[in-house]
Amino acid sequence: MAEPAVNVIQRLRVDAVRCDGVGICAHLAVELVRVDSWGYPIVSRQPLSARSLRQARAAVAACPRRALFLATD
Repeated sequence: MAEPAVNVIQRLRVDAVRCDGVGICAHLAVELVRVDSWGYPIVSRQPLSARSLRQARAAVAACPRRALFLATD
């Protein structure tokens, strides 16, 4: 008998301690990240769709402080 498919839900997260507020993430993941008045990211808590997952991966890869990461529920 085949195992039932498990839906993996991923969300974009930020480690506020590591973040320097560079803002690259907000440019690469426009639908997912906005910045506060100091330039620090505020990330969406919504599960990532296929389209937004591509944006999130690009932002994670480009983060100079490695403050962004993908969390799996």
